Order: sequence, then structure tokens, then C-alpha cells
Amino acid sequence: MTAQAERADRSQALQFDAGQVRIDGKRGVQLLTGAVEIRQGTMLIRAERVELRETAAGRLVVAEGSAQAPLVQFRQKRDDVDEWIEGQAQRVEYDSAAQVVRLLQRAQVRVLRAGALADQVGGESIVYDNARDLFEVQGGGSGRVRGSITPRAEAGR
Repeated sequence: MTAQAERADRSQALQFDAGQVRIDGKRGVQLLTGAVEIRQGTMLIRAERVELRETAAGRLVVAEGSAQAPLVQFRQKRDDVDEWIEGQAQRVEYDSAAQVVRLLQRAQVRVLRAGALADQVGGESIVYDNARDLFEVQGGGSGRVRGSITPRAEAGR
């Protein structure tokens, strides 16, 4: 599974919609709660609770589910192709500086090509490293990872 996210996303403003926001200027942390939606270009995260941390290198987004909405949703368009990466997990960590997304606990990732499901993988944790164009999946208690990969159509077909 190859996946290069939209390069333009990193230069876009981060926008949010939440039930409540608490800003701690001294620590550089914003806590958003209540059906939170975060957007940055094509990147979208939906969660019950999101913590935004400003770091020297950029921004770290930590999103967590709750009893009412246990899974965090992640979605981002791939660069230069008609493909989207969709994922869900109980916790999602997005490091904008390193261009890394970590999906933790009950993690699943799907690749949609032209709107249709192409590839999918699930495990206890999935790391999507955009800069290195790399997915790494770890199994859960059973140690197993499950998925399916659809062959790509050859050019000219």
C-alpha cells in the first residue's frame, strides 16, 4: 500500500468545530471536546476529544474516542491520484511536522480508489508515515494483522 498525502495540506490553516474549547497559552495546548471536527486541507479528523499541542517543529494532534463515540475517524486525499486514505481507531495521533499518523487500538485503514474500496488493513496499531510513503501495522493480542490488497490496473488498460 503506497500512500502520499496531499502536499498542499501542510500549508493550509487548521480549522476546528467543537462543543467546547479550553486554551492553555502557557503550555501551548488547546483542548477541544464534544463532537470535534478538525480539518487541514483534505485532512479530516473526527473525535469526541482532541488535544492540539504546539511544538517547536509544528503541531501534534491527539484525538481520542469516548464511550458514546469510541472510534476516531481519519481521512486524507493522496497526492496526484484519485485516492483517499480512511482510518479509524480509539486514538489517533497526527504529527504535522513529521507527517506521521498513528492509529492506536482497534486500528483500521482503507484506501479508496475512484471512490471504491481498494485496500484495507487492520491491527492493534497502524503508523502511516507520509514523508517515507510507508505503512506499518502491528497485530493485537493474537499478534495477527489482517487485510486485503487489490491489484492496480496497468497503465493503458
